[in-house]
Amino acid sequence: MDSLTSVAARNQSSMILYTTGLVALSLSYALYRLLALPSHLRHLPSVPIWPIVLSYARQEPDDVRIKRLLLPYANKHSEGVVLVWVFGQWMVHILDPQLAFQVNANLRDFPKYFPPWDLLLLRFTGRKNIVTTNGDEWRKISTLIHDAFTIPVPVDVFTSLAKKLFHVIEQTTSTSGDDHKVNWADLAQRYALDAIGYSVAGYNIDAISTESQLANDYNTFMRHTADPLYLALPILEKIIPRKHVFDLMNNIKDKLADMLLAKRLDPGQDIMSFMLRDPTLTKDELRDNISTLFIAGHDTTAGALSMLIYYLAVDQISQKSAREEVIRVLGPSADPSLPLLSANALPYVSACIKEALRNNTPVSYAVPRISGKAVNLGKYYIPSGTAVITNIYGVHHNESVWKDASVFRPERFLTGEDTNQVKHSWIPFNGGPRRCPAQNFAQYELRTLASMLLREYEWTLPEDSIHANGIKNAFSPFALTVPHDLDIIFRKRT
Repeated sequence: MDSLTSVAARNQSSMILYTTGLVALSLSYALYRLLALPSHLRHLPSVPIWPIVLSYARQEPDDVRIKRLLLPYANKHSEGVVLVWVFGQWMVHILDPQLAFQVNANLRDFPKYFPPWDLLLLRFTGRKNIVTTNGDEWRKISTLIHDAFTIPVPVDVFTSLAKKLFHVIEQTTSTSGDDHKVNWADLAQRYALDAIGYSVAGYNIDAISTESQLANDYNTFMRHTADPLYLALPILEKIIPRKHVFDLMNNIKDKLADMLLAKRLDPGQDIMSFMLRDPTLTKDELRDNISTLFIAGHDTTAGALSMLIYYLAVDQISQKSAREEVIRVLGPSADPSLPLLSANALPYVSACIKEALRNNTPVSYAVPRISGKAVNLGKYYIPSGTAVITNIYGVHHNESVWKDASVFRPERFLTGEDTNQVKHSWIPFNGGPRRCPAQNFAQYELRTLASMLLREYEWTLPEDSIHANGIKNAFSPFALTVPHDLDIIFRKRT
């Protein structure tokens, strides 16, 4: 009996070892398939995978990863594109502006690519929006949204919000004398949220002056979308669904739906009201485009505002020159008007904005495209079905195009320096037929707040700022380049 028991025990142990080995082998093979460079792409230059994986695991911001891994590799090998592994697949990152222009301009061979990943953010924005649709569906939505952005830029709204922002700054406890230290990254986000609320939905979110529940819910939701485990394994949303996160997402979408209903009953001079006039838009198209505009107009504008004020805090000479221009053009106290806020009226302020958007562009990458057929992109053969992405940050820091690319120098947009490259190399709003329809709108918003701030305050970085030796961006899995914990000291001008 003891002998039989011993044999059974050995057989059980062998079975356990066999099963464990089989599972380990299966997992190893699955990992290999997930990470291995496909044979049809091996002719393209590729950044080594493990540094990329470790960079994401450490939640390294995009700008750091691009400067540390992608650009050095491309420069060393004189390449205009590099293959990069991200979210379970290899993508061609374009770093050469001329190649990026070819892709952006060619909608037939490079349509937008909707990734197969079941990411939470993509559930929020849906599949029927201006960013992800193609063909006739995109043309219908694009025409409507471009037309919507032809409504007069609401400079009076931006001006009113700026004054509310001043009140918040001055209510902040003084650090010494007339100095007010504020969390500018947070305040810029609140300003951008109110601006998008008024302009897109004609809705007073009142995030600047109050603790907005919508703002809190949205920020909490965005933190959940960046969970590293669910980013690496999107299938977990089906296996271990996060009910509280889905409830939060649906709560935000319900609030946006309530805004849509209110606009149907009481239309105004806002983008949502304009879109509702088109009877051909379906409920899904309306909902998905409002969700997309909400994210695009909020996060990117907040990042742009943060960066502009940061660079002018660091470069006091540029801040002084911009202020002198504003006072000369707008006068010392009158509310600004639309003509006086144009790029032609404020060339130096506009140059500062362009340089801030170049140096730390709010969006690191464009939305991916996919090659509809095998094509030649410059010297590179791109097989059919290959994901291609314009690396905006990489283009903006391509030293073969931008001299001293990491230096903030607004004059490069005034003196003719880089004139030949600017058309296709300055692409914070992307390029081609699918560039951001809100480009003009956003720059007016930036010029309005910058001008108001320049007349009212002087500002600097705190001595103990984490950004004293260069900007420190927060990690974002969705290509947003936004500074982390940016404090600014404002002093009211006398």
